[in-house]
Amino acid sequence: MRLLTVTSIVALSLFQIGCSSTHGTFEPTTHFAYPNSNVQPLGHISAEVKEGMFLIPPKLTKEKVLKLMSDALAEQPGADTIINYRLDTTYTSYPFYYVQTVKLEGTAAKMQVGEKSLLEKSKYQ
Repeated sequence: MRLLTVTSIVALSLFQIGCSSTHGTFEPTTHFAYPNSNVQPLGHISAEVKEGMFLIPPKLTKEKVLKLMSDALAEQPGADTIINYRLDTTYTSYPFYYVQTVKLEGTAAKMQVGEKSLLEKSKYQ
């Protein structure tokens, strides 16, 4: 009985040990900003998705990133792009189990395509 208890405690302790690493990127915008458009910041937004799997680490897919972008944009009504955003991916590994956490943070913005007044002086005016 005592051997079983000690073995169980050791096994549980080993499964609590994990290692994490975070990789990230910073980008100026999520969508194409049309030339001569007015981009107005609306406020800070963030979204996160977490996935765990046994034996095989989860992969970062295009679908996950698109879902993060749409979830983040849903926080600010009228937003259609994200500017100055970070996309951080954290991998945590335990014995036989892997967790992937993907977090997107940035500023929601509204882009209005149209004429933008330019303050340019010409020598011919």
